[in-house]
Amino acid sequence: MYDSDEYGEGGRVRGAFEAILDGSREPVLPSVTDAAVVGGRRIRRRRTAVSGAVGVLVAAVLTAGAVASLPGANPGRSSVPLAPASSPPPPTDPASPSAVPSEPSAVPTPSGGTTGNAPGAAPRTSPLP
Repeated sequence: MYDSDEYGEGGRVRGAFEAILDGSREPVLPSVTDAAVVGGRRIRRRRTAVSGAVGVLVAAVLTAGAVASLPGANPGRSSVPLAPASSPPPPTDPASPSAVPSEPSAVPTPSGGTTGNAPGAAPRTSPLP
């Protein structure tokens, strides 16, 4: 150690600090590796939680889309079954009358003085019964 007479007051203070430091243990410092392992676990837990939440959200959206596309989901829309593509069209009978009536053709009437039209109105296009 240092001689207190040789260094004076500074030597005594230095000797006191060395005595204190020699008698105590060093403080435990955290390991950099342990801190990295703990941080990695935290990141993995967070990533797993976010991935799980996104997966549940995607499954919910797909389920809602599937339910909305079911035939009975919309009561205003009727589901009409279609014939298979390989079946021939149904036979048509030319003798039977058509189910859709045809539009009558417009027959102009002469614009005489007693047609019943108001002055300035367009003439009637079909004869009166």
